[in-house]
Amino acid sequence: MKKFTYCILSCYILLFVGCSNWLDVKPTSRVEQAEMFSTENGFKNALTGVYIQKKDKKLYGKSLTMDFTENLAQHWKVNKSSTEGYTSMFDYKNASVEELIDGIYTSFYNTIVNINNLLSFVDNGVLSADLYDMVKGEALGLRAFLHFDLLRLYGPIPGKQTDTKILAYAQKVSRDNLPMHTWQEYIAFLEKDLNDAEALLNKIEHKGIEDDFFAYRQNRMNYWAVLALKARFYLWIQNKEKAAEYAGKVIAGEKFKLSQSVDFTNKDFIASSEHLFSMHVYDLEEITEEYFYRGGGVQQTKSLIEGDLFQNDVTDIRKAELWKQIKETSSTRFVLMKYKQGDAVHVSKEQIPLIRLYEMYLIAIECSDDATVYQPLIDELVHARNMSLDMTGADVNKKNKFVADEYNKEFYGEGQQFYQYKRRNDETIMWSNIAGSESVYVLPLPKNEIKYNE
Repeated sequence: MKKFTYCILSCYILLFVGCSNWLDVKPTSRVEQAEMFSTENGFKNALTGVYIQKKDKKLYGKSLTMDFTENLAQHWKVNKSSTEGYTSMFDYKNASVEELIDGIYTSFYNTIVNINNLLSFVDNGVLSADLYDMVKGEALGLRAFLHFDLLRLYGPIPGKQTDTKILAYAQKVSRDNLPMHTWQEYIAFLEKDLNDAEALLNKIEHKGIEDDFFAYRQNRMNYWAVLALKARFYLWIQNKEKAAEYAGKVIAGEKFKLSQSVDFTNKDFIASSEHLFSMHVYDLEEITEEYFYRGGGVQQTKSLIEGDLFQNDVTDIRKAELWKQIKETSSTRFVLMKYKQGDAVHVSKEQIPLIRLYEMYLIAIECSDDATVYQPLIDELVHARNMSLDMTGADVNKKNKFVADEYNKEFYGEGQQFYQYKRRNDETIMWSNIAGSESVYVLPLPKNEIKYNE
């Protein structure tokens, strides 16, 4: 890993009571960093800085939720001569797309380096027992979360991996080049971080911690989010038994509930009761008004959404509430309302979901071929979204198609569909005339990284 990627960011940002009240702390040497981490507040500042970095538009604040990965999934109508158009055609050699891909890659590792900097001090004895478990557990979970999405974007198609070195799993802050790892090495490091995060957060999550800094657990890497991430991870590496186990733990925990039709009718378009891990983005209204709802914002063809995506299901609450036709001066657009903000929105305001309970149901359904296991779960989803689709007595093929279709319907605008195409190595990508293949599903590393890896 080239040194430029692992530059230590000079600024740790602390978010206080108001979103605009920020404090810059600038440790410029190892000595000053040690001083910063000599208090519990120093650790809190650093961890908050990581969460804020994760909200950057090059990461989950836009590119990896509603923008770049959605264009890879063919979810928006695009100008073929724009960056979005070249992205949708998987033209990774286009200069503007290449710059975008490189920026995402660098942003991942710049965030990871700050996690590693925190972890390099976490055992210095400053933190109380509970705070230690919480801070270290969240940091390890975040490191795993970021590395996993690096793997989903830049790593090989699951089942097609070789013993070639693919990516660096960064576990330290270093001025030296960090070694690249093979698939097996990389997933072993990732699994260890997940296991360690689970153990630490499990110790304190259920008893709670009396510190307002750790409130709003759904916006933090909490215990349930780690379990869900493990389910997603094991499904990716094709360990269905483990994937089902962890998805089942989340469902059985009854900590979260499936959103129902009434929730969508009440404008909770992002199904906030299902959020296992989400982000609070204070300027989300500004971002989404510009991207979705003002003239010229992203859209999709009405007939494609209603016919291809929802298969003319006339009762599905998502089709009824999440998609609206907007009339403008010179045109009419069919627009996803999932991120529409407003006075009527309360618990779901300024939230971007990253992992939801609905996905755990889909994983549990996919990973079992026993109808006594998967049929009740399907029935719950059909009821929750008020589908007219008849899934009674579904055989294995029908339930697998249901799962594939539901990923596309449910997580539209959340950046997840491209990963499903890649995970299954699908040759057919809805609304694309380009066949799925390694050249489509494996994003190129920055050129200097390729040179170093060679």
